[in-house]
Amino acid sequence: MVDRLGAALAPRYRVLSVSSRGDAPYQVDVLDLVGVLSQFGFRTPVLVGERLGCVTALVAAAWYPDRVGGLILAHPVYDPPRSEGVAARALRDCPPDWSRLRAAVRCPILESAGPQDVEAFLTAQLP
Repeated sequence: MVDRLGAALAPRYRVLSVSSRGDAPYQVDVLDLVGVLSQFGFRTPVLVGERLGCVTALVAAAWYPDRVGGLILAHPVYDPPRSEGVAARALRDCPPDWSRLRAAVRCPILESAGPQDVEAFLTAQLP
């Protein structure tokens, strides 16, 4: 979904697709994301997370509330994968406090919506 959404938005908006570095804790993914946003000059972007990527997007919006202008969570998954990798262990052994994170987010959030809802959300959030 996110790839199709990015392709649809690219003609009108500046789009950057960021993937995690692999089997890293979600905390590292958040720091990587904020670093990439800074490197490419995004001041208050709308972040789009899909499935487990929603963890990174939500935590980034909570930890860096002045850096995120909006949050779209597509098909969110917050449970750790069944693997024994570092990323799964980080979520399992040091899970985020979801209610506190959501309370810390200051930007508008759109969760699991269709393309028309995303378009309306972006129109309201972006110039």
